[in-house]
This record gives sequence, C-alpha cells and structure tokens, in this order.
Amino acid sequence: MSFVALLRGINLGAKNKVDMKSLKVLFEELGYENVRTYIQTGNVIFDNASYDVLQLEAALQEAYGFNIPVIVRSKEELEEIKQHPIFSKEQVYVMFLAQEISEEQKGMLASLIDDEFVVWKKRNVIISLSKSYHQTKFTNAFFERKLGIPSTARNKNTVNKILVKMS
Repeated sequence: MSFVALLRGINLGAKNKVDMKSLKVLFEELGYENVRTYIQTGNVIFDNASYDVLQLEAALQEAYGFNIPVIVRSKEELEEIKQHPIFSKEQVYVMFLAQEISEEQKGMLASLIDDEFVVWKKRNVIISLSKSYHQTKFTNAFFERKLGIPSTARNKNTVNKILVKMS
C-alpha cells in the first residue's frame, strides 16, 4: 500500500531547511519501504502496511532540530480527492488536515469562505480559489488559525504528480 507523508513548513525560503536525500534515508532507517521524495516542500512517498505519525514527528524533530507536523494520506485517498468535481477546476488546492473536523467547524468554514470548497472525509478541504494563492486569504494559515489544528496545503498539480510517483 502506498502512502505520502506531507510535511508542514519545511524549506520555506531560508527557514527550516531539510535535505531531501537525508529525509529519504531517515524514512528508510525507520523501516519504511520504497521511499521516494517529490519536490523540496516535503512530500515523502513510501510503501508500507502501517505507519506511525508520532514516531515520524519525533524522528524529524531529533534529526532536524525543529517541529515538523506530518500528515499522511493513502494513494486511495488522493485518488478519491482527484475524482471530486471541484478538483477539476482552476487554482485548486487541498488543505490536508491533521485530524478530522466536527460538523460545527465545517459550518463555521461555510460561513467564512466564499470560494467553492468541500470538506472531504472530515480531514481534507478541496478549494477552488477565485484569486491566486498569494492573493487569497484562504491559505493554509487561515485554515490552521480557524480550525486550531495543523494542516498543510498542496496545489492540484502537486497532488497529481504525487499520485504518478505512487504508481
């Protein structure tokens, strides 16, 4: 079974530098199989029957010296997200949430967001932005602040390329 570990907040400018080769080695040392990375923003694809997010976060903290939230999704979940009608639109982003959100939180988002979006399986937000990501207020920081949980964003192209690497 293929999974992707989506790392939050690495390699943003000169901040929180993580070398992809050392990241791959770290995952391999932790027993993950067929490890490969995609771009510098922290997408680690691996094949395993199971994974442990807390173990990954602790190992990353020890190796790199700062907190790196990890959100894992299966190939099946990414394929389901890709099949959603909103995903076919322009300027689509997926906010991968570290935990499921409540119906109350979902309602709060609906009252605040005027772009087309859907909360998929209570832990992913697929949004078609009416402005570019750098011009919108509906960024990853917005979702983290409003929901009070870690999340990480990937654009449609990145999600599609991760899926190709998972094949």
